[in-house]
Amino acid sequence: MSCNLSVGMNIHNRFYEAYPQEEIEKNIDACKELGMKIVRFNQSGTDEESINEIIKVSNLCHARGMELMLVVDKRFYDLDLKSSGELEEYMREYFRKLSLALRDKVDYYQIFNEMDVACMNGQIVNIFLPGKDGKEKGEYDYVRWDCAVASVKGALRGMKEGYPEGKTCINFGWWHTALIYELYRLGCRFDIVGFDWYSDCEEVSSIELLMNDVMKNIPDCDFMICETNFWMNLHNRYPPERKEALKKAENRDKWQAEWVPEFIDTLIKINNPRLKGVIFYELLDEPCFEKNSGKYHGESHFGFIACDEKGKNKMPKPAFYSLKEKVEELAGKKL
Repeated sequence: MSCNLSVGMNIHNRFYEAYPQEEIEKNIDACKELGMKIVRFNQSGTDEESINEIIKVSNLCHARGMELMLVVDKRFYDLDLKSSGELEEYMREYFRKLSLALRDKVDYYQIFNEMDVACMNGQIVNIFLPGKDGKEKGEYDYVRWDCAVASVKGALRGMKEGYPEGKTCINFGWWHTALIYELYRLGCRFDIVGFDWYSDCEEVSSIELLMNDVMKNIPDCDFMICETNFWMNLHNRYPPERKEALKKAENRDKWQAEWVPEFIDTLIKINNPRLKGVIFYELLDEPCFEKNSGKYHGESHFGFIACDEKGKNKMPKPAFYSLKEKVEELAGKKL
């Protein structure tokens, strides 16, 4: 059994209320306390202010012995461009400029975030139903599909022009494999395939089955779990009593604290040498989701640290300590 698995944490989504810029270093310090090896940072921008912010985060992470994964979540479907050729050229220049400015300040460049979900028009609630699991091209919006393909082609070209040594990652959720397999068939090559896989996925399938399928179809890159956590949103398939139970903090906190180390154990037991890391989403609760919706919102409670809307009054939750204990246990194992 191997425990050569880097554990990481998503810490920051720019412009999310709970992640003000002045709290960045405190959040990075919290990751260090947890024993994280990777910090996943969501930022997009080639202007001087954005570049300087990313460099600051990189320096803080590297000084603490942690790698940086930068999520370049440039929303290709919001751009008012007339053709896929224009979109490809736009992304080529965007990623060329970004990677040229940052180069080895970033250890992993994640190209976009969950393109599959965007190409399914945000519909992921029926992940367990046949014909809605993202395995077939016909399940996707064909216009957004074409935009995604053009965007990835351009992004990869730009990366190679700006920083040829840069490690690229492309991620997807659940079993939404059709798009990434098409990209690979078209000649797109990336260093890491990222899976976004939450506990609700484990209820109806297996991460090992997904890895095996991707390994068969994409034989020449590593894997990483880019997002995972105990799922706290309310599925339509959940009975009323479970939905009510999820709304209670004592239940959510207990189940999250139990599930997190169990999932790490699951990955270690799979013992897939191509699986290099697992990143938890995310460090802080985000009360603004509930405030803005006026009702229960599970993602407001995904954090390992409770806080107010402005990222203040931080209080570690039970999962913070169960994750820290598991990481310390792994660090002490003799390989």
